[in-house]
Amino acid sequence: MTLIFYIKQASYIICLLALSHYADIVLSLEAIHKNISLRCITDNLTHICLGIISWLIVCSYDSSSTTHVYQSLLCGLFAGLVDLDHFLMAKSLKFKDAISLSSRPPFHNTTFVAMFAISLILVMHFKGNELFENIGWYILVAAISHHLRDAQRRGLWLWPWRTRPLNYTNYLILTYLFPLAIGSLLKVLNKNTLKGKKQDVLFV
Repeated sequence: MTLIFYIKQASYIICLLALSHYADIVLSLEAIHKNISLRCITDNLTHICLGIISWLIVCSYDSSSTTHVYQSLLCGLFAGLVDLDHFLMAKSLKFKDAISLSSRPPFHNTTFVAMFAISLILVMHFKGNELFENIGWYILVAAISHHLRDAQRRGLWLWPWRTRPLNYTNYLILTYLFPLAIGSLLKVLNKNTLKGKKQDVLFV
């Protein structure tokens, strides 16, 4: 590993620490906490930012490229979209209804989402559909980053089991190590040699 690699890792760890710390501070502000809409929007923006950082960690094994930015934004978008299941399950577009569900919505089932993403990756790989194979990687990284943050309150939903809530330290460690492991796997598979064009953003 080069010095640049370790500098990248240090910067991403700092970003994760800062984002998690200050997001929690903002969410605890009385004006945010009492306003359901602001609380939900702030929480979702935090998930989006974590998804962006997570994909940058995935890409950290490769030379920096502007394509990393576009890919990371896409991963962040997927991380934010996970919360759509609240509205789908509530059958309402109101934030109050979306956060008042009697049970956790399906996209927050880590087993289900991970199996879906892995199945998509494998099926599309053998079919030679690189576009949808790569989307599977984005979904996997984005969803796990989302689930890990939520797990601080309610644990991971590893159907048919549920874990205890993660403490803050374990949450940070797993949030960093998971995308790092995915990046290492993609490196071994020789799939993270990124292209440099904007139109190649969906390709790992």
